[in-house]
Amino acid sequence: MHWNKIMLLALGILVASTLSACSSTPGESAEPQTTETVQEQPDSQMDNKTGTEKENTELGKEAHEPVEGQPPTVTEASTTIIKALQEGDMETVASWASQGGVRFSPFANIDPENDLVFTPDEISGLMKDTTRYVWRSTPGNNDQIELTYADYHQNYVYNKDFIHDGENAVNAVIGENAHLGNLHEVYPEANHDFVEFHVKGAGDDERDWHTLRLVFEKIGEDHTLVGIVHDQWTP
Repeated sequence: MHWNKIMLLALGILVASTLSACSSTPGESAEPQTTETVQEQPDSQMDNKTGTEKENTELGKEAHEPVEGQPPTVTEASTTIIKALQEGDMETVASWASQGGVRFSPFANIDPENDLVFTPDEISGLMKDTTRYVWRSTPGNNDQIELTYADYHQNYVYNKDFIHDGENAVNAVIGENAHLGNLHEVYPEANHDFVEFHVKGAGDDERDWHTLRLVFEKIGEDHTLVGIVHDQWTP
């Protein structure tokens, strides 16, 4: 009887030790919990990165949009004017004209004394003006260029499809045979910009090139049209 009590007591101690050892061993549930946390962190980081990239893209698009209330650039001004010249819309041209007038020069070498200058009010009605003006003399034979403005426009302003067939640049000469003449002497670079539209010669005739320059006076950040200079190959 005494021996049986001892055996039962020893068996109880053994069972208690086994249960204690099981409870102190790390459970399998801890490992999945750690794995789950590691997996969620990269997902969260990727979501934040994607959101930032989208935000930057949207901000980039907004940065390229014109800001309302700011003066137009010389490129924007020249685009409006060249389209107006294409359509013969002299009222739009007049709206960009300097109050001191716009000088019309049929050739690159500008003649400040003899080239005709028209005020904004005069420009708006030029297409309907029947007056035959003397615009200059042709190089070589010195024949007077005596034309109404409408005829002058057709021959010495928008005489080529500068918009669709040409190239354009700001403050730069495009054509290989084109030259500025005395442009910078009459319109100093310090306070003037020009936009050049150039059409190359058709086919093998490299001499059949034409250039039109819109000259702007810079007034602060604004631009006002002061000159329309045509040029082409002359013998």
